[in-house]
Amino acid sequence: MRYLSAICLFGLFSIATFSANAQGENNPGYMSTGAMRTASGLLINDEEFETQRPQISVGHAFAKGERHLRLNTTHTQIRVPLFGEYSGGYFDFNIPIFSASGELGNSWGLDDVTATYTHMFTGLEDWLIQGTLGLNIGMSTANQTDGKARPLPMAYQPGRGSTDVIAGGSITWKRYITLAAGYQQPIFRYNENDFFAANKINDTLYSALNYTIARKLYRQGDVMLRLEGHYYNNRWGITAGGVANYHLANDLYEDRNTNLWHEIDGTQGLTVNITGNVFMRFGRYGEYKIDLTGATPVVRTDTYSAGLYRQWMLMPRFTFYFNSKQSLLMF
Repeated sequence: MRYLSAICLFGLFSIATFSANAQGENNPGYMSTGAMRTASGLLINDEEFETQRPQISVGHAFAKGERHLRLNTTHTQIRVPLFGEYSGGYFDFNIPIFSASGELGNSWGLDDVTATYTHMFTGLEDWLIQGTLGLNIGMSTANQTDGKARPLPMAYQPGRGSTDVIAGGSITWKRYITLAAGYQQPIFRYNENDFFAANKINDTLYSALNYTIARKLYRQGDVMLRLEGHYYNNRWGITAGGVANYHLANDLYEDRNTNLWHEIDGTQGLTVNITGNVFMRFGRYGEYKIDLTGATPVVRTDTYSAGLYRQWMLMPRFTFYFNSKQSLLMF
C-alpha cells in the first residue's frame, strides 16, 4: 500500500506542476516509441503484454510553447505484433498532425512520422527486456510561412527537417520498475528554414529577435534515460518517473550573408522532465483503454533551436485492441 501511495503522489505531482519550460514528449521521436516510451512493458492480463495485441490509438497533445505559443498535435498510433512461440516483437507507427497558433500567425501540417520495430525477450523470470530500432522521418523542410511570405521560426514548424535513426532498449522488473535508454541521431538533413527576423517587409514584432535563429538548422544527436515506477492491475494503473534528455552538441545555423555555419550557443545540454501516466481499461476483454500522460521539467537547456520548447504537455488518448476475445480479462 505504501508503494501505491508514493506512486500516486508522484504521478499527481507530475501532471499538476506545470511551471517551467520543457522539451515535452508530445513530439514524435525516441521518447514516445517502442521500448523507450512511458509504460512500455504493461501486461493486459496475467499472461499477456499489451504489445501482443494489434492496436490503434488516437491521442491529442496540448502544449504551451515559446512566448505563449499554443500547440496541438493529434497522434494516430498503430502497433502490429509479430510473435512466435517463444519470443517476438512489434512494429510501431506514429502519424502526427501538428498545429501552432501564436503572435506571428498560425501553421499546421504533418509532423515527423516515426516507424520502429521492437523485439521483446520474454523468457526471463520476472524480467522483460526490449530493444528498439527505427526511423524518425521528417515530412517537411521546416519552412512554412505566415501567409505573407514571412518565414516562421522553428517553434511554428510541423517538423524538424531531418530523418533520424532511433535505437534503444528497456528493462522491466515484474510490474514495478522500468529503466530505458535511447539514442537519436539525424542522418539526412534537409532543413530549409529561412527565419532570420530582419527584413524590410517585416513588422516590429516579427523582427524583435524573440525566437532563436535556426536558419537551415543542422541538428545534433540526443541520448535519453528514463526511470519510472508502475502500479497497476488488469483494469487500471498509474506510472510515474523521470526522463533525462542530453543534446550532445550545439546545433548549427547557416549565416544568411556569408553562408558560413555558426553554433547556436546553449543548445547542448540536459533537459529533465518528470512524467506521469494514468489509464483505465474497459470491456469484458479489456479491448478499450483510456489514458492520460503529462510532463513538466525540473532541468532544461538554455536554448531550444528545433522548436521543442515546452512550458507543459498533456495528452489524453484512446486505444482499441484487436483480437481481444482470445483472452478474457479477469475482474
